[in-house]
Amino acid sequence: MKNAITPRFVFLLGLPLLLAATSSVSGQSDPSRRETILVFAATSTANAMDEIRQTFQQRTGVRVQSSYASSVTLAQQIANGAKADVFVSADEKWADYLAKEKFVSRRRNLLANRLVVVVPSDSSLPVQRIADLARPEIRHLSMGEPEGGPAGKYAKQVLTELGLWERLKGKVVAGNDVRQALAFVETGAAEAGIVYATDAAISKKVKVALDIPPQLGSPIRYPVVLLSPGAQKPAAVQFFECLQSPPASAVFRKYGFTVPEPDPQPAP
Repeated sequence: MKNAITPRFVFLLGLPLLLAATSSVSGQSDPSRRETILVFAATSTANAMDEIRQTFQQRTGVRVQSSYASSVTLAQQIANGAKADVFVSADEKWADYLAKEKFVSRRRNLLANRLVVVVPSDSSLPVQRIADLARPEIRHLSMGEPEGGPAGKYAKQVLTELGLWERLKGKVVAGNDVRQALAFVETGAAEAGIVYATDAAISKKVKVALDIPPQLGSPIRYPVVLLSPGAQKPAAVQFFECLQSPPASAVFRKYGFTVPEPDPQPAP
């Protein structure tokens, strides 16, 4: 009985990550014809996104290519013609920018994050409050690019609200993205850094010296965007929905993200 549906196949169709029927993805029976989608995502999501996309690929047969960089870099690449299908931004500003430029088909608030102060894991520096970053022992303070990238922008907002930016800006060593800012602390190029809590959590070479109160600065929200090219691909729509599924949320939480309640209605 060649057309019999096996119990294993039925089980695969029921897996919670498959939010659309796998038969809607063209060419699954032929690996050379599998559909490919391109996902742009903020660097801070890389570990979680890799785990989710690998599971998605295994369960659907869809190739998911990913590109990680600062949200501003990715948004500008999309605006300049990069054919990405899905975009996960670490800043609502860049999703708003793409919406204004008519690149957005659908959008949801996906994740939230927070900032922490990190120091090398063997550091004995007494950093008990944010003002301690002005101590002379801290000669270099790493963060993301304060005038562009989200992580640096959020860090600058906090320091500005506390009246510390003018005192500290001369110490700032800016990374192209938050992972580079983290690497400066890991390698000893900076005595302290301000990074996302999720990035601090994946490193064994730094320790969290201080949690920055979330009420300082703007809320750190990560929208997920189904871009106009992706709206024409069933596999991209499926992946967009997969990122909002309970199994994907569990992966994001494992890496330290907060998963907000779903939007009641699609955002414009």
